Amino acid sequence: MMDPNNMNAMNADNSVEEQAAYWFARLRADNASKADQRRFKTWLEKSPEHAEAYALQEEVWTAMQDSAVDDEIMAMRQNALAVSAGANNNSWMKYGAIAASLLIVIVSMVMLNPFGQMGVSDDADPSRQFAQGESQSSPIYRTAIGQRSTVNLPDGSVVELNTDSLVQINFSEDRRDLILLRGEALFEVAKDADRPFVVEADGKLVTAVGTTFSVRRSDDEVRVTLIEGIVTVDQDDSDTANPDAVSKKQLKPGEQLIAQGDLPFKVNVIDTAVATSWKDGRLIFDNEPLGMIVQEVNRYSSRKLVFGDPTLSDMRVSGIFQVGSVDSFAAALEASFPIRNSAPAGEGDIILDWKE
Repeated sequence: MMDPNNMNAMNADNSVEEQAAYWFARLRADNASKADQRRFKTWLEKSPEHAEAYALQEEVWTAMQDSAVDDEIMAMRQNALAVSAGANNNSWMKYGAIAASLLIVIVSMVMLNPFGQMGVSDDADPSRQFAQGESQSSPIYRTAIGQRSTVNLPDGSVVELNTDSLVQINFSEDRRDLILLRGEALFEVAKDADRPFVVEADGKLVTAVGTTFSVRRSDDEVRVTLIEGIVTVDQDDSDTANPDAVSKKQLKPGEQLIAQGDLPFKVNVIDTAVATSWKDGRLIFDNEPLGMIVQEVNRYSSRKLVFGDPTLSDMRVSGIFQVGSVDSFAAALEASFPIRNSAPAGEGDIILDWKE
């Protein structure tokens, strides 16, 4: 059993799944503190694997509450609880017992569906996780590569997740906080002047009341695109290493803010329909370098496009493409440009070269 007072020992000696189960149980304890929340946030952002493991805990918990549990699995859970409770009666053993029961259910679900993709369905309803009078959890919603998903929040707001994305929801009575841990999301915010709607992405805070905007997080860059309404973008409360950095900007519809590390914010006027075309399953490019286009297309597929000749990356390309199929994209390039594509043995990465 992990020592709750020694997080380093936990990280070294326990699997990611065990750590996620620990945090899932700990944050639901009556005596969970703000310090626990801070430590959890540090652990969560340390690796995408941590966020994915915690998201799996949320999914398993929902499945346990929403559907009947098999008698054999229930017996396994009860045995795990009995063993843990018999070993020690302190509260931390109780949390460990809950974690153990969750892990057993995870193993059982994997055995029943070893090849299944556990993602967030389009009709996901996180409001069921917030029972009145209970301490609110911090559910995480995710999409796999090539997947898009819609999440309906309990306040009436809607989040559309793009490919390979993770978002954590932290709602309370006086605030609506979200953390974009990875990827891209479009937010349609329900108006509530008494509860600000704040999205954090890599230390940048995007605040809105009732509006529509998107946030994309990649490497050390954050892009905020405003479709309608007004949002402000600010640094978080931590000290910045750059004294000349712009600390706050207010955007108007049609503007996109680019934040890189602690550099000054940059604001450009863009076509928002193009910037958010992914939500309709399309990617629109207007005279863009092929290198940038390939980078975008690769976000939506596990199979990647690569350049056999790097000079191809400078070619300018315009077009509208469906997301998800690099094969169709490569075929379209071959049909319209002096480009040929090939894949070794008909599988693996698709290599782009100049036609001879």
